[in-house]
Amino acid sequence: MKTHSGIFSMLLVLGVGLGLYSPFVAGQTKTPASGCGPSGHVFNLAPLVNPSLHGQANESVALLPGRGDKGADLVVGAGLDYRQLVFDDGDPNPVYYVQRSNTNCAADFEGGLPGIAAEFGDFIPLEGYPQVAADPAHGAFFMAAVYFGGSSDNSAVGIVTSSAANLLNTSNCPNGTQNNPGLCWQFGGIANEVPLNTFLFNPSVAVDHRSKGTGASDVYIAVAQQNNQGNAEPQISLTACTNQLNCGSSVIISGNDTNALYPTVQVRSDGGITVSYANVVIENFQIAEYKMKFVNCKPQGAPNAPRCDAPILVKAEKHPGVVTPGDAMSTTDVAFPRHVDRLESDGKTVTTFFIYDQCAVAIYSGHETGQVCPKTQVGMTSSTDDGKTWSPVEPVSPNTPGQQFLGTIALDESTGTVNIAYYSSQNDNLNLRTQVYLAQIPLGQTAVGTFTKITSTPYDGPTGWLLFNGDPRACCDYIGVAAAGTGEKGHSRVYIHFDGVAKGRINGQVFPVYTNTLSRFDY
Repeated sequence: MKTHSGIFSMLLVLGVGLGLYSPFVAGQTKTPASGCGPSGHVFNLAPLVNPSLHGQANESVALLPGRGDKGADLVVGAGLDYRQLVFDDGDPNPVYYVQRSNTNCAADFEGGLPGIAAEFGDFIPLEGYPQVAADPAHGAFFMAAVYFGGSSDNSAVGIVTSSAANLLNTSNCPNGTQNNPGLCWQFGGIANEVPLNTFLFNPSVAVDHRSKGTGASDVYIAVAQQNNQGNAEPQISLTACTNQLNCGSSVIISGNDTNALYPTVQVRSDGGITVSYANVVIENFQIAEYKMKFVNCKPQGAPNAPRCDAPILVKAEKHPGVVTPGDAMSTTDVAFPRHVDRLESDGKTVTTFFIYDQCAVAIYSGHETGQVCPKTQVGMTSSTDDGKTWSPVEPVSPNTPGQQFLGTIALDESTGTVNIAYYSSQNDNLNLRTQVYLAQIPLGQTAVGTFTKITSTPYDGPTGWLLFNGDPRACCDYIGVAAAGTGEKGHSRVYIHFDGVAKGRINGQVFPVYTNTLSRFDY
């Protein structure tokens, strides 16, 4: 049974153009690593000559610095891939990509996510929204996606894991596109299994990096779920799993919210679990408001479910916005909230940084079309009291022309640097073609200190969303970002996994094609 109606994605081959605006580059630092620049490196092994199916979307990334071959970084990316590597149903498949023996942001091997054997039958990956997280304490990676029970018709969040040592094993994981990805991913588990006609959207995965204490090394899955049989609106559930993926029962953490979507789960340095999401308010068949929410949970030791407080309102955002590149006056009205929790230098204070896409200039053009957004920005707020109070929402990159959107965020725990990656059209005189930018917040501060242009070539960057009963339920061609280091200056790096373009050849003609791309920035 096919449980989703399909994906709408602007994964089209489009031309590349240059802009005229000067970038806002106050405090700009070094350029991306030379092996990965100037606009990143293709992070898959698909042929670029006459590709019958091409394009990737919804990227994520995680890394273990220096844990690859001969001191290279071990980097695992994930995304939706149109090559049908898992099964051929016309929809994109969840696929992983691994760099293990180079420093050029190039994939050494790749493959579709493996099936997972469960108690009442096997589960296979669906269209998926794959997300990946690193576990430096155990030298491992965890990858989660939406799975489908082939015999039960149930859906679940499937999780697979592999050790760094196994991903370096060229017998289990030879270079190239894997025919048996189950050898690369050693264990699998099922979280939040739901019955037929209950649908799952946008899972998020996080790992407790601690080596001791209640919940140490546990894995958490947050996901939006909707029971379509009873016409129930989406809720957010949270599941705790052991490091060997024995998962317990899920708990609903979104309280009385009736349209809760787009969760992100994180684990604080003290083991506390935090979740951000958006409760989407609909009035007169139009999105009227995004209520940005934040939840604190306490670990109970997996597979026991965490204990969670009531959701806290961060911001009632009446002007959410994500532009559709190629049309500066369009918006998909999806503002994906994300957050990180940073331990400050006093060893006690935890600062939570919460970002989402915000419409800076909203225009309403009637009942049928609703809001359009000629100016979008990435908004940010922060809290130092577990989310009880929040600072005013401010743009990450103020006074910047063009559109800034699809922001995502990662914490470098070794330095306390907060890294925010986003698309920006600031260098295009028509505000259409985009580049990837990185904003960084140093330890002890809550304002951006440096901006870095990660990609040099502006292009028509894509956004897309998965449709469910005609509504956009699963956002977007989001960017993946991961950061880590040794704690010494110059020994940290941030990897950004995004939709880029490569020089392909179609019917003998050189032509740019969309492809998932990896870039690295050292600081």
